[in-house]
Amino acid sequence: MLSLLLPHGLAHAAPEPQKISEAVRADLAKDDKATFWVRLKGEASLTAAHRATTKDDKAKQVYTAKSQHARSSQANLRKLLDARDAEFTPFWIVNAVTVTADAKLAAEIAELPEVTAIEPVRTLSLPKPVPGTAEAKVNAVEWNVDRINAPRVWNELGARGEGIVVAHIDTGAQFDHPEIAAQYRGRISAGGHDHNYNWFDPAGICPSPAPCDNNGHGTHVMGTMVGASGIGVAPGATWIAAKGCEGQTCTDASLLAAGQWVLAPTDLTGANPRPDLAPDIVNNSWGGAGFDPWYKATVDAWIAAGIFPMFANGNEGPACRTSGSPGQYVASYSTGGFDVNNVVYNRSSKGEGENGEIKPNISAPAVNVRSSVPGGGYSSFTGTSMASPHVAATVALIWSASPRLQGDIAATRPLLDSTAIDVSDTTCGGTAADNNVWGEGRLDAFAAVNAAPREGLGELKGTVSAEGRRSRAPRSP
Repeated sequence: MLSLLLPHGLAHAAPEPQKISEAVRADLAKDDKATFWVRLKGEASLTAAHRATTKDDKAKQVYTAKSQHARSSQANLRKLLDARDAEFTPFWIVNAVTVTADAKLAAEIAELPEVTAIEPVRTLSLPKPVPGTAEAKVNAVEWNVDRINAPRVWNELGARGEGIVVAHIDTGAQFDHPEIAAQYRGRISAGGHDHNYNWFDPAGICPSPAPCDNNGHGTHVMGTMVGASGIGVAPGATWIAAKGCEGQTCTDASLLAAGQWVLAPTDLTGANPRPDLAPDIVNNSWGGAGFDPWYKATVDAWIAAGIFPMFANGNEGPACRTSGSPGQYVASYSTGGFDVNNVVYNRSSKGEGENGEIKPNISAPAVNVRSSVPGGGYSSFTGTSMASPHVAATVALIWSASPRLQGDIAATRPLLDSTAIDVSDTTCGGTAADNNVWGEGRLDAFAAVNAAPREGLGELKGTVSAEGRRSRAPRSP
């Protein structure tokens, strides 16, 4: 077994190196330098956010509580790191700091009583969609958009996602693709763009400050959410994005940085956070196998801030008990997939989630889904990554049609659940109406929006200050 090579004079600190994980100790023993997570005791109370009545106030309260708690509890650690001139990045969405240091400093960090663990930085694989073939369109829209009855929402209920901001944590997006260019929140008059507060690239992968997509996955997902010409479910919604996945993989540092930015977007330097500019919905088509609670604090913070947390359930089927994380959290809303014949996608992950929760929560089109890809083109992909944006965009339709529900995740989930088309399959447990293969059943956007309350909403009013800050006045009852 590898052991930490303690510098002379620190041999007495025997219990403390136990905080340092075996993987970090191995890295330090090999190179005497490693980048690792330092986890600290305690998390901020979100009580004030739960009492808040508007979405902007909810996000502000979460940010204030989280950032103040992190600043206080990490003070001694940051002081030590500054004194040693160490490279580090503090986080507030979770009580943790990434540090690059040698064995001596790692041992000093472990001696701090507020430090609970020193763990390695991990990398998750982005589920790779399977190339598909185009299916026939239905009345000029893609089969998948028609199958969930999105056109009926547009034509009969008059909602296309207007007034709602969707985000994704993915590989990025081609911001000027014709399908999604007009819906980008960073687009300003005269054809210009302001990427501040609308785009985040934590690892600095893109060659310029503008949004890029070096994989293609993110542009495809964004097109399914807001695409303009029959590929998108909520073409009237506005989008922003965080590049949590560097390419084919996603480091946990980038994913947490992206999750933090979603709750309080920053300018392009990563400074001046604005929780009032947080999106309404965030789609996540990434994940890992099995139950892993590492992202739970982030999902809980989003919910407290009124941000709907949408996840793909994974592509590890056909076996049962293959649901992935974070999709299998009770707090997450996750999607399985099906094809044009309403047959479950063979690789769609199935099986109970955290505390026996039925997973997936719902199912949406996942096979041969045609959408936008970098270069201004189109491709058909297959995977639950393709299913998840259908549900995220359906929430945008619901909240656009029923503003009183905006930010109310607890009231929105039952609308999706109760209006889904039941599919009986109890091979992985559950009931005919709610099982671990289909969840509540096949997504029906029209039924969900039609079931949402829309009377007595009053008017939406707001002002823009000299700084350009978005504000909302309370809606009348």
